[in-house]
Amino acid sequence: MGRHDGRVGYRRRAKATLEKGAWLSIALSELACSPAPAPTPPASSTPTETVAPASPTAAPAPSVAASTGLNQGEEEILQKFMPYAVTDGSIARRVLFTWTTREQIAALEKAPVLLTRAESPEHGASYFDQMLHARALAKDPLAQMLRTTPFARARYAWTAPWATTYGLGGESYGDQLLRVTLKPEAWIAVLMTSKKALDVRDLAGKPVPIADALAHPERIAAVYFVHDTPKTGYAASLAGPEERVGYREYVLCNESMIESWSLRTPEIRKELLDSAAALRALARHLFLHPPERRFTGTRWNVHVVTETFPLTAPVPTLLGVYEASLAFPFGVYEPEADRLNTVAVRVEEYEESQKGPPLMHTPTATFPPPSARKPSPPPRIVRRYGTY
Repeated sequence: MGRHDGRVGYRRRAKATLEKGAWLSIALSELACSPAPAPTPPASSTPTETVAPASPTAAPAPSVAASTGLNQGEEEILQKFMPYAVTDGSIARRVLFTWTTREQIAALEKAPVLLTRAESPEHGASYFDQMLHARALAKDPLAQMLRTTPFARARYAWTAPWATTYGLGGESYGDQLLRVTLKPEAWIAVLMTSKKALDVRDLAGKPVPIADALAHPERIAAVYFVHDTPKTGYAASLAGPEERVGYREYVLCNESMIESWSLRTPEIRKELLDSAAALRALARHLFLHPPERRFTGTRWNVHVVTETFPLTAPVPTLLGVYEASLAFPFGVYEPEADRLNTVAVRVEEYEESQKGPPLMHTPTATFPPPSARKPSPPPRIVRRYGTY
């Protein structure tokens, strides 16, 4: 995932360094002027960016009770991240974002078919494909249906583009952002490694009976995949050892349930700028008011995956909502000021890469009839880093 203008990267890094110095000056001023050991954060520490990254299908932001102790500035930051937050009670989303390469964009401009690959030519089958195949072998009827040719081609997506700018295990997704809108009647299947059976939700978040999903597979637009039985070790989502940290993603797998997708629109560029501003606001707050964190590293990953992802709604704290927004809770996404600024720099650089005329497309794909549905071949495992 390269940066295409070294001068831009230099300016961004310089900006982050200057901001860090400014925050340090503010923090020292607070300490010097404070009449009490634990002063209330001054008004000057309140972020000025108040435009939340809007999403027409985001879960409604809950009201923050006064008992949480959040001041106005903290609540403003929290509300910036609420549209991104995904927990077990808010899986269903109509709008998703997916990064891709300039080469794939050039192909889309020639032939606007969004889902074209069944696997990575270089890395083989994804961990999601391997787990879905295992469930199909275990006779899960929904997994068996999803392991047929109409669902073979896929693309990986998330609710927050900033949360996937750095990929898993050194993967590079590209710097071109696609905004995907599902049809209102679409369903989302759910596959969690901690559960034996798959289930299905509609876009209102209500469960869909498995019998209905099997009778109408054409309505399944995507799979919400969660690896929530993490183990320490290799972190990639691609073919590899069983030891991997926890993560999650949406797997778009049915082009006939995509209402539209767009590229290089003002809406997309605004989304990136707003999310970078939200990251910087949270980074500034964490720099001035470092929280007490129980876990870091792989222990933090396990904490987020096993305690935040399964909630009905995010914990209404800054860290609670931020962690609920994550797809990959490890590495550069740990809630520390320097790391969040690093992500913000990349988001801003990627925003500058969204150049060219806007492209919007309404797919016309139709779901294959039963006679054309064939079982998918077993996932191709590409061995990496020796044997395992």
